[in-house]
Amino acid sequence: MYRIASMTLLLLAAPAAMAQGVPRLDIEATCRSAPALAPGDSSPYQECMRDETDARTQLEQQWAGFNPGQREMCFQETHVGGSPSYVDVLTCIQMASGNPSTAPARRARQVR
Repeated sequence: MYRIASMTLLLLAAPAAMAQGVPRLDIEATCRSAPALAPGDSSPYQECMRDETDARTQLEQQWAGFNPGQREMCFQETHVGGSPSYVDVLTCIQMASGNPSTAPARRARQVR
């Protein structure tokens, strides 16, 4: 009986723990619409994917240290007026927490 109760609690707690991680964004769709930033920019998709992957890695490393309210607010804002972006989320959270110096360079995005 004790084992069943323990397993039930573990299964119920797992989704909540996973929800605390960095949410997944469709960065491929975001990067497919990335415009060239300069006349010689021949690979905006690859550069965008690199920027987004780097930002996600940084978010994963620092996620627990960010305020949960700021995390939620920034992920909600990234879905407004454009394509979702880890770079935007990271920049938003760092600005909200008063630590913009480590924010990655932001690529211009095309607004849909």
